[in-house]
Amino acid sequence: MAHATRKVAFLTPLYFDEASCLGGGERYATNMAAGLVEATGGRYEVDLISYGVAPARRELRPGVSLRVLPVARRPDNPLDAVSWDLPAAIAEADLVHVHMAFSRSGEFGLLSARQQRKPTCASDHGGHSSWLGASLGSLELADRIVAYSSFGASLFRTPTPVVVIRGGVDAARFAPPEPRPPRDRVLYVGRLLAHKGIDRLIAALPPELPLTVCGRPYDPDYFALLRRLSAGKDVTFVTDADDAAVRDLYARAWCNVLPSVYVDCYNRRYRAPELMGLTLLEAMSCEAVPVASRVAAMPEFIKPYQSGYLFDTPDELTALLRRLANEPETVAQVGQEARREVLRAFDLTVAGAKLAALYDELLTPQASREERVS
Repeated sequence: MAHATRKVAFLTPLYFDEASCLGGGERYATNMAAGLVEATGGRYEVDLISYGVAPARRELRPGVSLRVLPVARRPDNPLDAVSWDLPAAIAEADLVHVHMAFSRSGEFGLLSARQQRKPTCASDHGGHSSWLGASLGSLELADRIVAYSSFGASLFRTPTPVVVIRGGVDAARFAPPEPRPPRDRVLYVGRLLAHKGIDRLIAALPPELPLTVCGRPYDPDYFALLRRLSAGKDVTFVTDADDAAVRDLYARAWCNVLPSVYVDCYNRRYRAPELMGLTLLEAMSCEAVPVASRVAAMPEFIKPYQSGYLFDTPDELTALLRRLANEPETVAQVGQEARREVLRAFDLTVAGAKLAALYDELLTPQASREERVS
């Protein structure tokens, strides 16, 4: 018997596009939407609902569409965008998944979904612009919290059940090329922000090794600092790469380093600098060796000396970079194991299947659930 298609509304204040934001949280929501559709053979479809100056709608891929609602007013923080069109936009959805729960946008989404008695999930991607809802118990309006690491799950203080679904990388898009070009560099991919610890990577870089730093410079002062620190070293900055260019960089790298920190170079502290580290998974998917600081959630995704490496000190990082640059067989072996781990545990279809199981549970009428248990 064929199942009716179920519609899910993903509410995200920003979406993955040059017109909005090219960040991991925005990529994650898009990937999970695609994974849900692919894993269920189209049994689910997803509307990504976000905000902009003018309304718009377009299909991103089969079963996944983007709907941009007109923002009610321009907020100081784009995470706080809201639209009075939101209640009508989610009215036809069977289930609502609120991304960036700790924002004014997320708070409004949780209220609108609960008012319409929609089964509701909520996720945090690390962008916190409002604690008003959390202080009033807004997470209790959700039926489930979806975290993508045990570290992330540990940060929630709510009686609402928390489910961990790791991964969400597009292994089909981020795949090693054939033939592979020669590996000839250390790589960093991600936003150029201080909590990412890129300054520490540059400081630890052996002078004989080249480094490519790829990402958008969202903080001009920090970007200027990185350029000053690079003086006398072989560091190249790429600030406008698309997916094809990023894939090529992964293919050419001995390793991709994510050196995120709890305390940055300005002595600012971060409770959750990495809830997952999506660029690590992209690199793993392309058989580039992932190297991460032993910080926050990143150790959950790397099996040391098997699918990647973790480091604690700058000296450890320096020695590790030299080793990988001089041991091509180790790089090839660990890189291949990293991709196998992605395909087994972190691909968007694997994560999408787990998300579908959760949604199925929430969409099954209570009477049917009790009947199945008995």
